[in-house]
Amino acid sequence: MKFKKKNLLQLRKMSIDELSAYYMKERKYKFENGVPIKNIGFRNRFHSLLVLIIKIDRLLAKETLTIINDDRIKTKNSKIYACTHIGGNDIQRTFEAIKEPAYLFLGDPKGIYQDVSGLLLFLNGYIPFETNNKVDRKIATKRSIEVLNNGGNLLIYPEGAWNITPNLPVMKLYDGTASMALETGADIIPIGIEQYDNDFFVSIGENIVTRELTGIKVKELTLLLRDEMATQKWNIWDYRPIEKRNIVAQTSLEKFQQEIIDRCEYDFNIQDVLDTMYKDPSIVNPEEVKLQNKYVK
Repeated sequence: MKFKKKNLLQLRKMSIDELSAYYMKERKYKFENGVPIKNIGFRNRFHSLLVLIIKIDRLLAKETLTIINDDRIKTKNSKIYACTHIGGNDIQRTFEAIKEPAYLFLGDPKGIYQDVSGLLLFLNGYIPFETNNKVDRKIATKRSIEVLNNGGNLLIYPEGAWNITPNLPVMKLYDGTASMALETGADIIPIGIEQYDNDFFVSIGENIVTRELTGIKVKELTLLLRDEMATQKWNIWDYRPIEKRNIVAQTSLEKFQQEIIDRCEYDFNIQDVLDTMYKDPSIVNPEEVKLQNKYVK
């Protein structure tokens, strides 16, 4: 595969779509030519500065962050932080909540190619991929395993899409998190996150120690992880006063979903959410069917 690296000036003249195609080719070239992920140690040291920047940004945005629960167990194992996905600033708030260095597993990253957040994520460490490209997804999985096998951690959103269903705590999960954990022996840390206006709430569960789960299959671990993530989400819902939670029930579905879309600074819509969420052909979720009927023509 031929790949010609472009300089900064050339990159600045490229459109978002051109940058997306360029960086996907670059990832493929580096992977096929055995170029390893470098400077994991440096990125770990940079992470504390990143968290400080994120905190300052949150304060300027007049957002609050409350960690209602943190049951993590100290371990020398690599860790996969597996978090529910609500859109907006949930990635920044999750980073601030966990504090520990972690590479971000990031699908469809083109929104950050011309943004300062892209530079910060590069310095922190992230594994980007295009969700609609099978080869790019495979490379991202292999790179994540490389990070975990070299003492790094991973932050991932196993639902693969924002949860735009108001009454479902956790959507169906992709199997990748469980598969990578079993292959590397990494612990999985389930996380729930929720947002009410400018207030974020996070609940962090106890480690799922995969090395102790002898004989467990990927599908079984995925189901276990989903249960644990749902428990963390319920912790948040139970923490909030009933009258606060009922606001969502009183809000129309369309308004609820539009508020989620409006939190995003990039060109992302409900159809993009539907395209990236996991769809199990053997299970029909009434809320997902309703969404598909409304938005898929």
